[in-house]
Amino acid sequence: MKIKHSILLPVFVIAGLKLVAQESAGKTVHLGLVTPISTQGRYARDISPAFALHILQGVNHDNKGASVAGLHTTLYGSNRGVMVSGLVNQVKGSNKGVAVAGLVNTSRNGRGLQLAGLHNQEAGNGFIQVAGLSNYSHYSLLQLAGLVNTSRHAGYQIAGLVNNAQTVKGIQLSGLINIADSSRYPIGILNFIKTGEKQLGLQVYDDVSAGIVLRTGSYKTYGIIGAGLARDKDQNSTVLQMETGLGYRIPLARGLRVNTEAVLLARTDVHNFIRHIESLRTLLGVKVTPAIELTVGPALYLTDQSDSELFSGHYIWKIKKRESVLLVAPGAVAGINIRL
Repeated sequence: MKIKHSILLPVFVIAGLKLVAQESAGKTVHLGLVTPISTQGRYARDISPAFALHILQGVNHDNKGASVAGLHTTLYGSNRGVMVSGLVNQVKGSNKGVAVAGLVNTSRNGRGLQLAGLHNQEAGNGFIQVAGLSNYSHYSLLQLAGLVNTSRHAGYQIAGLVNNAQTVKGIQLSGLINIADSSRYPIGILNFIKTGEKQLGLQVYDDVSAGIVLRTGSYKTYGIIGAGLARDKDQNSTVLQMETGLGYRIPLARGLRVNTEAVLLARTDVHNFIRHIESLRTLLGVKVTPAIELTVGPALYLTDQSDSELFSGHYIWKIKKRESVLLVAPGAVAGINIRL
């Protein structure tokens, strides 16, 4: 009898340890095709494995290590590791790790990194969002999107088309439009900053061209867009002149500042003629009233010919390239601007 007990006891111990090991392994690793066809079955949403691999779709409570799915992953808790899905990652709690999706990442909040082919959505506070199309978060340190960024409070926003926020502590950089209640350094063609400055001005140039110019931005950086008419010597006719660029303001004293600008001018007859002129200019701005500013200053042009009436025939540097010639030529700009 004693011999029998001595034989069975180790068997039961080994079997018990094996069952515990299997159960532990089942909670540590989650393998599956689609919920609930997996090693964790219908209990998956309550378990937090260290590694999960799903051919199509899977769920868990938390991700503590790595989670990979062909299409879609849902976490009912938080992500503290790395999530990679072909289409969508959905975190119902906080994302404190890295989430990579072919299309969309969503989470409630979290100081994590979201990378998506199309859109990142963080309902609360976030950290870094990078998307092919758009990002949204209540607060984000950095948003980088191909088209649109939206945030209530942002550190930095970089978008191909539009940035929209309430407050921005760093730089807003967009290919076209920045919108914010307050943003000290918006960099875009059109900047609608509630606490910023918008000016509409009439500007004349040393080649006797003139145009209407809109400047929008903050009291530091601003965007420039304008249109007018110019007399082109090469065409011997009056042509349409358009300009766009960026500017930076340097305060000197009360009512006195320097506006430095980098501008691209384009002249066209709308049919088959177009000519580009790059320009750098430094304009002294004098506020005669809180709403009216007079500006005047020198300019440098990179052009193929000098049309200047003030500096006719003069140039600083000539660059010859085979049959073409580029000139670095002096110029001057003056204008009157009205604050909107």
